[in-house]
Amino acid sequence: MTEKEQIIKVYNRIKNMPHSKEHINILYGLIQRADIIKDHYLQKYLRWMYASELMECGDQGKVFPVVAEYIALREEEEEWVPPGGIDGIEFMMDYCLEILCYLPQITLSQAEQIIKKIEEMILYNRFGKRLYYQRLFRFYSVIDTYKALEYFYLFKNTRRDICSDCRACEQADMVRLFFRIGDRARADELALPVLDGTLECHDVPRNVQLLYLQQALDYKDLAKAALLAEALYRKSKLGDPSDLGYFGAVLRYFAFTAPRKAKKILKHFLLSWEPLWDQDKWFSFLIGAWTVCHEFAKISDVIYEKMLPDTIPFWRKDGVYNVKEMGNWFYNQAADVAAKFDIRNGTNYYSAELGRAAFSMECKEGQRFLPAVYLV
Repeated sequence: MTEKEQIIKVYNRIKNMPHSKEHINILYGLIQRADIIKDHYLQKYLRWMYASELMECGDQGKVFPVVAEYIALREEEEEWVPPGGIDGIEFMMDYCLEILCYLPQITLSQAEQIIKKIEEMILYNRFGKRLYYQRLFRFYSVIDTYKALEYFYLFKNTRRDICSDCRACEQADMVRLFFRIGDRARADELALPVLDGTLECHDVPRNVQLLYLQQALDYKDLAKAALLAEALYRKSKLGDPSDLGYFGAVLRYFAFTAPRKAKKILKHFLLSWEPLWDQDKWFSFLIGAWTVCHEFAKISDVIYEKMLPDTIPFWRKDGVYNVKEMGNWFYNQAADVAAKFDIRNGTNYYSAELGRAAFSMECKEGQRFLPAVYLV
């Protein structure tokens, strides 16, 4: 049996495995084997499958270099129309557009060059542009309101096609857009079919519930936050990196209502410590971890955790951790991520989000109004 046949045999054996870190690791190993034998089709196809698995249950930020490698392989070909039909190019372009939102280390100028290249590929391959416009109004929603709305109306005036996102995801992205630009009445109207269960998929309604949970926590409206937090906690998986952003908000809620439970959930992530490339989800987690430390410090000055791995930056050999010092580390990391996003985007969206989280720790439950500085 040739190496190519062995690779295909392994892939056929594991392709129906449940989404998992093990599945991701096996696919990565198969890519390395395909690269050694330089089988062009397998190199492309396995990268597509690997990227798809990362988007489903992994660190989505890691998809970016995989897409770059995939496009480089496509550019080696004389034509971009695959002889065997669809080979994943439309998926990989979409993944790239989505993860641009999560990687502040890619400058706005670089991101816009990538967007232009992908538009050229879309036109060359004759794909519909509705999904392209959808990704762009999402990308610009925290950067440029006018551009975001321009792409939104282009999206609305472009009919659905075979490349369009599912209706639930489209609806959730529209909710997110108007939520972020401050049109809460429009966002609430669009959110109705999502929150009542009419539209749902893998991330819907969780990504919409997350928006409303974060807002409720900012205002310390714990009664409103309760159902949203419990729903996210119940539907998200502790071992799934793609769910880490949801757990960031869940940690904030339990920090206010059940700090010992919050500490227990945080410990789970510390035991399997692995920072995300996806800085948006990582930012949410850091805020949640910081809030847990801030609230637990009201109970105890230190925590005793001898089982934590030495890969944690603030690891201590004696297993005795000062809670306030841990909290300061999480805050400083969150502030650093916020600064990187805001420098890239030319706005203060992330620093304002961090400011609202800080204020929520000091205000009393039921306090309805935030200082103007935190409402930017």
